[in-house]
Amino acid sequence: MAELTQRMACLADVNGIWGLLRQVCQDVPFAADNEGEQESILSELMACCTSGLSPIAIDNERGIVGALLARRDDLEWGLRNSPAIHVAYAAMAPSFRQTDLFARLLGEVKGRRVPVFASVKAGEQQGFAAALGEQGFTHEITALSGWGDLYQWTPSAAKDTAQ
Repeated sequence: MAELTQRMACLADVNGIWGLLRQVCQDVPFAADNEGEQESILSELMACCTSGLSPIAIDNERGIVGALLARRDDLEWGLRNSPAIHVAYAAMAPSFRQTDLFARLLGEVKGRRVPVFASVKAGEQQGFAAALGEQGFTHEITALSGWGDLYQWTPSAAKDTAQ
């Protein structure tokens, strides 16, 4: 197995993450051939790469093999002035899906000790929903439009006061 390193994404990673997303677009899912969906996901990708909250995994050939596209949750920020994070997209190269890579990337986000929301698109085939459950996330809602599911993780108060 390849050696992996993890770090937070930056603007220079946009092309590499976009390549990974296009490689796994059927599993994420999104329609890579639909211009409107491309614009939407590229806008989210840019916001997440500049947020300082999006962990990525890089193999020993310097290719991005895993990414959680995360940024501040605008709704929580606006309504409650909460520092909550929202993971909008998750992408994993097929050859790394049987590893604990999602768990490791989620650990980076959870390590900030703030509430985390994660969107799982309807038809997702990477195992992201299962990884969220294993990491203590709870299923919050299913969108009526069939768009997908929202999961949430909240740090325990006991651990917050112990730090």
